[in-house]
Amino acid sequence: MEGSRWGLLTWTIANQVGSDGAFLLQSGTTSPVNGDLVPLPPGPIRAAMTDAQGPGSHVLYQDFVVPNVISVPFSLSFMLYLNNQAGAYSVPNTPDFSTPTLNQQFRVDIITTAANPFSVAGADVLQNLYQTNVGDPLTSGYALVSVNVTALLQARGGQTLRLRFAEADNGNIFHAGVDQVSLSEVTVPEPSTMFAGFAILGLALIRRKK
Repeated sequence: MEGSRWGLLTWTIANQVGSDGAFLLQSGTTSPVNGDLVPLPPGPIRAAMTDAQGPGSHVLYQDFVVPNVISVPFSLSFMLYLNNQAGAYSVPNTPDFSTPTLNQQFRVDIITTAANPFSVAGADVLQNLYQTNVGDPLTSGYALVSVNVTALLQARGGQTLRLRFAEADNGNIFHAGVDQVSLSEVTVPEPSTMFAGFAILGLALIRRKK
């Protein structure tokens, strides 16, 4: 996670008590602990990736301040790699790896800063941005995930919120790689360039809020 996009040094890592592994720095084409073959990080140097030799639950989070006035659309985007070696996803409503049933899941949320980093309570989760589901492909990415967060930010002007990436695994190794996290204004092209822009890009241009 290069410095120009919320550098990794400003992130906080939390691991459930008793967990093996963590979110770790990934560079090159091998995972940080097991040395499994993984894609190169899409950023210039490294990404954050979960890896372990035993079961665990891991969170990577960062707080951000919402502008007082949100007058344009905003999106939260990131590059995501998933490699679930358990053979299936299972998504009980908890990131607790010590559940007696299979718990292999990855999720991304905006939560309150007062919440426990592992909480999925309705009062704590302000918006779920991504969730693995039963039947999803076991391996995917690095692929762009982009979610509109305009309504949430407009309702929380001036507040400090928390972006959380959470992974749980108790069946087998689960690599979740995250890179290029960006909270950005969505720029609407001028009418004269709109159709040309869509033809080239297939989507609206995104620029970083200065």
